[in-house]
Amino acid sequence: MAKVTAEEAAKTRERLLDAALEVFSEQGVSRPSLTRVAERVGMTRGAIYGHFENKNDLFRALCDRHLSSDQALADYRASVADDPLAGLLQWLERVVALSQADPQRRMLIEILFMKSESLEGDGIRDRLESDGLRGIHHQRTLLQQAVAAGQLPADLDVDAAAWATNAYIVGLLRSLRLHPELRESPLVGAVGPVVRHLLEASALRVP
Repeated sequence: MAKVTAEEAAKTRERLLDAALEVFSEQGVSRPSLTRVAERVGMTRGAIYGHFENKNDLFRALCDRHLSSDQALADYRASVADDPLAGLLQWLERVVALSQADPQRRMLIEILFMKSESLEGDGIRDRLESDGLRGIHHQRTLLQQAVAAGQLPADLDVDAAAWATNAYIVGLLRSLRLHPELRESPLVGAVGPVVRHLLEASALRVP
């Protein structure tokens, strides 16, 4: 039997990830078997185990393919160090814009917010929590830099502001999946101004 090249193996892995994205989007994460994912691309269940340990590992790889890593977020923060507030607003605007422009990103968002049934302690729950905390840390750090640069009030409750901003973005992304007509709403193009106004709220000041 001919030896599989690294390039061929990489292509097979991507095909399996594409199939998993489709199957999880249609049926959720917990219900379909790995056999169902393999069948989507005309492969056997054994083909999956040549690339992924189990469904949790497949789910993690799917997230890794579409979500920013710690290093990528750190690099972004360094690139906007001269204007961290603008960097934060631009990043949030990009998150929302990509969720509408990229079909695979839209599918992943639907999986993460509405079709990733999980239990405490399982790999899926752990991954969802870690991704959420990564985003919070990224926003908190940019907010801290903006405060230090005098772009935001010195008494801003940075932790509360990061969670409030995250809640707005997550809520908007979920609403866009549930109500596609909102894609034509001014809300999609007003993410930056809305967040900027939110950060000025007196409720987000340290008592």
